[in-house]
Amino acid sequence: MSLNNFYKLRKNFILLGLTGKMRSGSDVIVDFLKQENLDKEQMKFFLDFQETYKGISDSEASKIRRINDFFQHDGNWVKFDVLDYRNVLLLFMLHHNYHNDSQKFAENLSNWICRLGNYKDDYSEKDKFITPRFGGTVGIANGSDKFLKTEFKETIVEPLEKLDITFKEDNLLEFLEKSEDNFFFNKNYKEFANLFYKQLDAYSPFLRHKLMHVTAYCLRRFGTLEIETIKDDSEDLGLSHIYSIANAINRLIKIHRKASEDENNDKVAHVIIDRLKNSYELMYFKEKYSGFYMVASNCNETERKKRIKEKYQDQEFSTDKEENLKLISDLDETEYKVGEFKKGIFDSFDVENCVQKADYHTYLNKVEDNDTIITQYLNAAKKRKGKELEKTNEFYVYQPVSLQILKLIALIQQPGLITPTYIERIMQIAHTTKLNSGCISRQVGAVVTDSSFSVKGIGWNDVPQGQAPCANRDLRDLMNNKEKDFTQFELGDTEHEYDDGKSFNEKIKDDYSKASDNLNANLEGRPCAFCFKTFHNKYEGVDNQVHTRSLHAEENAMLQIAKNGGQGLHKGNLFTTASPCELCSKKAFQLGIKNIFYIDLYPGISQKHILQGGMKSTSNPNVYQFQGVIGRGYQKLYEPFMTIKDETALRSGIQPTPKSKSKEKVESK
Repeated sequence: MSLNNFYKLRKNFILLGLTGKMRSGSDVIVDFLKQENLDKEQMKFFLDFQETYKGISDSEASKIRRINDFFQHDGNWVKFDVLDYRNVLLLFMLHHNYHNDSQKFAENLSNWICRLGNYKDDYSEKDKFITPRFGGTVGIANGSDKFLKTEFKETIVEPLEKLDITFKEDNLLEFLEKSEDNFFFNKNYKEFANLFYKQLDAYSPFLRHKLMHVTAYCLRRFGTLEIETIKDDSEDLGLSHIYSIANAINRLIKIHRKASEDENNDKVAHVIIDRLKNSYELMYFKEKYSGFYMVASNCNETERKKRIKEKYQDQEFSTDKEENLKLISDLDETEYKVGEFKKGIFDSFDVENCVQKADYHTYLNKVEDNDTIITQYLNAAKKRKGKELEKTNEFYVYQPVSLQILKLIALIQQPGLITPTYIERIMQIAHTTKLNSGCISRQVGAVVTDSSFSVKGIGWNDVPQGQAPCANRDLRDLMNNKEKDFTQFELGDTEHEYDDGKSFNEKIKDDYSKASDNLNANLEGRPCAFCFKTFHNKYEGVDNQVHTRSLHAEENAMLQIAKNGGQGLHKGNLFTTASPCELCSKKAFQLGIKNIFYIDLYPGISQKHILQGGMKSTSNPNVYQFQGVIGRGYQKLYEPFMTIKDETALRSGIQPTPKSKSKEKVESK
C-alpha cells in the first residue's frame, strides 16, 4: 500500500536557507545538493565510514545504514535548484540600470557600480541615519572608475544582449508579480551572473563583496537603489522596506514552483537559498513556509580563515592582494556581529543571529574541504581500521558534510526515519531550557552530564533564586521608587558615586527623563526592561562582566548539582547553546569536564587561554561545535507522521498469521 500522499507536501516542496560565515562550508553544501543524481558508488563510502571508526557506536552506525538504504531508492533524491542571494541582488541592479540598448545598459551598470564603490561611511553629524560599516574603497579613487567604464563595460555588453531581458514596470516586485517567465533559474541568467561577479573579482574581490553589502543595505533600508534620491537628512528609521529582497525571493520561488509541475500537475521544487545573512529575512521564510529549514554551515575558525586566504591566493586581480584580504577579513568579522542590531539598525547582515536561529547545523571538518576528496578521507580512515581512536580530540567523530546533508533531506521526507543522536537530544534540552532565562540580552541554556551522558544538572542564565529576573522588571517602577524588585544600589541607598558625583539612581533617572514623550505608547503594554550591567558599565566607562545580575547558564547547571546533594562530574560533559566564557570555562576545567559541546561561538579568549591551558594536553577538555537538528526542527524531523509499526505493516503488507480456529478447538479438548 502506498502512503505517498501523506508525504507529498514534504517531498514535493523543500525550501532550505543557508547561512554561515565566509568559507565555512556553504560552497560544499550547495555543490552537493545541486547534483542531478547521487553517486551510488560514493554512497558506499558512508557504510565504510561507520565500519571504519570504532568511535561510532553500533546505534549511530545503524542510522548511517538507514540513510544509505533510503537514498538507494531512486525516487528519494531530487536535486536542488540554487537560488543565489547575490544573483537576486544582481536582478535589482539590472532592473535599476535597465536600458533597451545593450551598450547603454552596460554603461549604466558600470557607472552605478562606480557610484556604489565610492559609498563611504564619512557622513556628517547632520545625517539622521547610520550606515553599516562597509570598509575601505580598494583603490576606487585610483583606477577602478577606468576599469569599470572600459574593460568591465565592454565585457558585459554581449552577454547582456544575449540575456534578452526586458523590464517594463518601475518596481521590480511589480515586474516579478506579472512575470511567468522562470528566467532566474535558466542557464543564460546564471552564466551572466557568474561572468558579472567574475569580472568584478578580476579587479577587486572586496569591491564585489562591498557591492553586495551596499546594495542589500539600500534595498532593506530605503526599498530603492536610487541613491541620488536618498537625502542625508532622511528620517526613515522604520522597517517598511526590510523585506524588499525577501519579497522578491518569495516571488521567484513561486514562479519556479509553477514552472516545475510534473506529469501529475504536482508542483515539485527543491530550492536552497544561498545565502541568508539577515535574521529578519530568515524569520520571514520561517513564518511563510512550513517546509523551510535553516541550515548553518560551521567550520573550525583556523581552517575557515585559511580557506578565505586560499580562495584568493592563486587568483590574479588588479588591486593590491594584501589590502583586499585585509578588508575582506574585516568585513567577515563585521557581518557576523550584531552591534548594529543592538542599536535598532536592522538593515545590515547579522550572521550571528542567523546561526542562533538555524534548525540544522553542519560542520566542515578539516580533513574534508569538499566531497571531491572524499576518497582521500576514506583512505586515511582505512589505514586506522580496527584501531581505537587514539587522540583525545577524536572522542567525537564529525560526519562528512555530505552525510550530514543527506540525513537532513531524509528526515524532511520521512520524519522519524532515524532517532536523534545523543548529542542532539541533550543539546535540545539545553536549547529548550534557555527559554526559561529572564535575561533580556541573550538567552543561554546548559546541561551537564556524567561520563555516560546521564543528565545531572540543567541551567539557564538568570538571577539567583529569590531575585527578580530582568525581564520582569520595569524601569518605570524604579522611577517611582518601588522597592520590591530593585536593589539598594539601584534605589540610591549607597555611598557609591560616579565621577560626576551622582548615584546610579540619579543617573538612570536623568537618562529616563530623555525618553520619548510617547514611551508608553511605543511600548504598547510591554515592560520597560533594562540591563543593569549595561547602564552601570557605561556610567563607569568600562566593560565588565562581573556586574551582570545573572548567573551564566553553565555555572547555574553546575551549581544545581551542589545545591541538591552533589555528584561528581569528573570526565563528564557540558552542553551549552553558546560556548562558555572565561569564567565558566575555568569552572568546567576545575570540575574535570572532559567534553564541551556548543552551538554558537561566544566571543572571548576562553578556548585558547583557558580550555587549552593545561600543562598536559590530555588534561584539556575536548571542545566540539554542535552538528545536527535543534529547536523547532527537532520536533518536525523526529516526530513520525504515524507509528513506524503501523506504517511498515501498511507499506509491506506483512501481517502475522492469526491462530486458526480449528486448531484452537483441538487444543481446548
